[in-house]
Amino acid sequence: MTGLIDHQPAHDGASAAREPVPPWRDRLRLILVVAAVASIGVLFGLPALFVVVAIIVSVFLHEMGHYLVARWAGMKVTEFFIGFGPRLWSFRRGETEYGVKLIPAGAYVRIIGMHNLEEVAAADEARTYRAQPYHRRLPVILAGPFANFAIALVLLFVLYVGIGAPQPDNWYVDRVLAGSAADRAGVEPGDRILSINGREVGRFDELVDVVQPAAGSPAEIVVARDGQPVTLRTTIGWRLDEAAAERMPPLAEGDQLVAVDGEPVTSYQSLQTELADRPPGSVTVVFERGVYRYEADIAVPVTLPDGAYMGFLGVGQQTPPVRLGPLDAARQTVSTFGTVAIESLKGLGRFFSPAGLSRYWEQVTSTPPTGDEEPPVDGAIRPLDRDAPLPRSADAAADQDRVISILGVIQLGSQAADSGVATLVFLLILVNVFLGLVNLVPLLPFDGGHAAVATYEAIRERISGRPYRVNMARLLPVTYAVVLLMVFIGLSSMYLDIVDPVRIQP
Repeated sequence: MTGLIDHQPAHDGASAAREPVPPWRDRLRLILVVAAVASIGVLFGLPALFVVVAIIVSVFLHEMGHYLVARWAGMKVTEFFIGFGPRLWSFRRGETEYGVKLIPAGAYVRIIGMHNLEEVAAADEARTYRAQPYHRRLPVILAGPFANFAIALVLLFVLYVGIGAPQPDNWYVDRVLAGSAADRAGVEPGDRILSINGREVGRFDELVDVVQPAAGSPAEIVVARDGQPVTLRTTIGWRLDEAAAERMPPLAEGDQLVAVDGEPVTSYQSLQTELADRPPGSVTVVFERGVYRYEADIAVPVTLPDGAYMGFLGVGQQTPPVRLGPLDAARQTVSTFGTVAIESLKGLGRFFSPAGLSRYWEQVTSTPPTGDEEPPVDGAIRPLDRDAPLPRSADAAADQDRVISILGVIQLGSQAADSGVATLVFLLILVNVFLGLVNLVPLLPFDGGHAAVATYEAIRERISGRPYRVNMARLLPVTYAVVLLMVFIGLSSMYLDIVDPVRIQP
């Protein structure tokens, strides 16, 4: 995960005391920086290079938001750097030094007098951040995240106008899960499912509504193939829902029971009877999870709730995009942005919850899968079909909320390019929404932490009727703890992206 720390806590006087650097050395450093970025295209491909450049631009525009609003508010900005650590290359224009530093973990602008711990010359005090009223400080802080949101909105609008938006009624089958009910029926990629047992199917989610209650039942499927209707027949598959799975540990929601002690399971109702009538002890069940088959021992007798299963057909959809007019694109942009922001917030909440952090720690400390070993499932579950290809990550929920480092974003960018320009652009939209939301976390050193401090100061001033500034020395322990946590997450996520990379699901 890339971290953005926008304001250095104190000025060390390095800029003023630095000895002049020969111009040729600065130019050489700049050439090396450009060569290092260009090498990404050689190692990972041009799409990865495009993603890196796009992220650099996004970070630059984030900081430019802080910079421009700070200048508008009359504050003095002394540094504008991409990266942290040792300086690689820079130049000075007016009172601001611009440049690149060694560690590509984000960027910052340095506004003088961000807090009471920083010593500032008396002549510059009126231009410090701390000397400004709340209505000038808050826009400076929020300008960075809002720049990321603006980038996401613009990219969404351009995407919908230039490439198009998926239309829910205009879809077709793009993949069929091997061994599924659809596969047994003979459904093929490119088919458009028109009806099931006489019920018309319009949107793809309507297909789900039709299949769910038909689990285990015979079905007549009418598809459009090459413009002609074709009738197919099968039996709808079924999977356990949460209510049933929690009574049969170590099974999980979405598993499909295939056999009990070697006897095939024909329906959920027969499974209910079979498990309820067993004498006390255990049985060996064979079940499917995704495209893989496992066996496990479960305790019996078990009383399963009625209807605790989900119908499953086994098809994926493809929805060709349709270009939108400016007004429709604007409406769709706002709607999609809201959805992405809400889902990103939920993901952040899950990740930083005690359960999420515990799961992440287990991911970091566990032995990574190699592709030549059994899937990393619970010890009570025994994989079958050992010659089948094995998944890189067995815990899909964990992958869903896993933080991705800049290396992971580069890898996803290369994969996204294979799926088309729209997927690549949408990846950049997700990155910008994520960067904007992370920077609004109300903890220092994030922008949200500065906003929270400024808001608290404004409330105290309103109550007391006199100026008030927080003593930042009291917040330093929390700030250092947050920085250490983010450094750990950044390094560990990069490690995971090396040993167990996340892949875009087909």
